[in-house]
Amino acid sequence: MKKEIPQIPALEGVRGIAALMIMVFHGWQGGAFGGLGAVGRASSIWVFGQTGVDLFFVLSGFLITRILIATKGSPHYFKIFYTRRVLRIFPLYYLALVIYDFVLPLVKGQPIASFGQTWWYWVYLQNVPITFHAFTASGPGHFWSLGVEEHFYLLWPLLVYLLPVKKLHWLSLGIIIGAVVFRAIFIYGFGMGAEVFFFTPCRMDALAFGTLLACIEAAGLMARLKWVFLVAFLAVVPVLGMVWSHVTGEGSNWLQLSKFSFIAIAYFAAIGTVISFQNAKWVRLSLANKPLRFAGKISYGLYVYHPICFGFVFGLIAFHNHGLLALSAGMAATFLVSWASFRFFESYFLGLKKYFSYESRTKKSRLVTRAA
Repeated sequence: MKKEIPQIPALEGVRGIAALMIMVFHGWQGGAFGGLGAVGRASSIWVFGQTGVDLFFVLSGFLITRILIATKGSPHYFKIFYTRRVLRIFPLYYLALVIYDFVLPLVKGQPIASFGQTWWYWVYLQNVPITFHAFTASGPGHFWSLGVEEHFYLLWPLLVYLLPVKKLHWLSLGIIIGAVVFRAIFIYGFGMGAEVFFFTPCRMDALAFGTLLACIEAAGLMARLKWVFLVAFLAVVPVLGMVWSHVTGEGSNWLQLSKFSFIAIAYFAAIGTVISFQNAKWVRLSLANKPLRFAGKISYGLYVYHPICFGFVFGLIAFHNHGLLALSAGMAATFLVSWASFRFFESYFLGLKKYFSYESRTKKSRLVTRAA
C-alpha cells in the first residue's frame, strides 16, 4: 500500500509565477522596456520581479521540509534524499555550466575562462566571491541563488533528522533571527563592502520561513490559521508595495537589513493562504491552471536558460524600440528551450528517481514524493 504526501497543485503555479517574475525583471534589466524602466515608479514595478527568488526560497523551504518530516523514519533517509536531489538538480546545473563556460565563449569568439575563475561555480561556492569581492570568479551571475539552495539542501536534512519535529519551529525562528544578525554584522561590522544580497547566511530567513510553514502544516494548524494567513497577506502586501515604490534603489543600511525578512513574511503569508485555501475555486482557477502549472513544471529550466535566450533575442531585436516584442520573443524562446530540456534531457534523470523511493520503517511501503 502506497503512502503519499498530498500534492498541492496550486504551488506548482506559484513556482511558475516566481520564474516569470524573475524573467520579467531580467528583461527590464536588460533593456527590453526601453525608457519605461529607466527611472521612477515604473522602474520599481519591474525591479520587484527580483523578489521571485525570495518566493522560490520560501516555497523550497516548505516543500523540502514537508518531505523530510514525512520521511524521517524511513530507512536510508539521507541516501535517498540526496540521490533524488542530485538527479533533480545536478544534470541541468552542470549542463548549463558547460554551456556558459565553454559553448558560449566559442560561439562568441571569446577566450574560455580559466578553471581558477570558474571552479567556484562547479562546487556551488559562487556566492562567496560575489559577496566579498576578494576573489575573481567567472560564471552565470544568477546562479548565486542555486548556491544558496544547495547549501540549504546539504545541512537541513541533518537538522531535521536530529531534532524532534515539535522543536523544528524553534530552529526555524532561530535561523530567521540569525539571518538578520548576519546581515547586521556585514552591514555595520565588516566595513569592507561585503554584499548581504548573495551570501547564504544572510539569505536563510526566506528558506526558514518556508520550513516554519512546513512545521505549522505538520502540527495540523493550517486550517485553524487560514484566516490569519489571508488577513496577514492582505495587510502586508499593500504595505510592501507602498514601501517598495518609495524606497527601492536607495541601498540604505536599514533597508538592506530588513527588506529580505519583510519580503519573506509577505510570501510566507501568501503561500500559507494558498495551502489553506487550496481547494477553493479561486485558488484552483488562478494558480492551479494548466499554463501556470506548466511554467512551474519547467521553472528550473526557465531560471537557468533565460539569460542565454534573452541575450540571443535581444541581439536580434532592437529592444529599445521594440521592448515588449523583444521580451515576448525572449520569453517564448526560453519556454521552448526549457520545454525541450525538460522533455529530452531532465526527464531521463527524473525517471531514475523511481529507483530511490522512501520506505516506511515498519511497513516497508513505498512513500511516493515529489520534491521541489
